[in-house]
Amino acid sequence: MKKEKIGILLDDTKIIFLHNISRQDNRFEVDPEEFYKYIGKIKALIHTHKNSCEPSIIDQINMSLWNFPWIIVSKNCIKAFKYLDFSILEIDINTLIPQELQNLLMQLL
Repeated sequence: MKKEKIGILLDDTKIIFLHNISRQDNRFEVDPEEFYKYIGKIKALIHTHKNSCEPSIIDQINMSLWNFPWIIVSKNCIKAFKYLDFSILEIDINTLIPQELQNLLMQLL
């Protein structure tokens, strides 16, 4: 995996892949214009990590800014997290996406 991949899960369970404009391989940054087209329809943010499904410190900081779950996909796992009451909580991925979508996301790597 070169750069982290980024997408959003919309309320209708459609996944939209966004361009990662970060200059660093282990980070993601989305063009604000591209991202804001979907505000109000976002069910979760999705991005990849090289080795782990645990949120990085930067992920945790950014999770505190957005009121939707983050799904992290890696070679061996897929997990979902939500910022709540100054904590990062792992949530059941099955409550967000069906198994078929989980399998699709795992194939991104």
